[in-house]
Amino acid sequence: MQLQITGEEGPIIRLALSGALDLAGVREVELKFLAHTASRGGPALVDLSGVTFMASLGMRMLLEASRALQRKGAALGLLNPSALVEDALRAAGIADLVPVFHDEARALAALLSNPEKTP
Repeated sequence: MQLQITGEEGPIIRLALSGALDLAGVREVELKFLAHTASRGGPALVDLSGVTFMASLGMRMLLEASRALQRKGAALGLLNPSALVEDALRAAGIADLVPVFHDEARALAALLSNPEKTP
């Protein structure tokens, strides 16, 4: 599992995850991921297009970051998950709590317009 900081768009930090977000993958990236999302406190957009598998621990990591950001008036958005990963997020109900986008411009606009109430 790899975590890459891909840039900042105003107050929004953009990150990309790639590989399997299973037990080993979460152990590799969780501290760094939470440092760049939850601890930072500003809106974050996470590109999931490179994630090949997502276990419940990966979903928990995303949800933890999202909840921490909501407490700070910001939001987490998920961008371009594969069909397999998106199906898992929807089946677990995560997609109802953390917005999933397939268009980067829309994601950035949504996170900037009203971050704590991003659909």
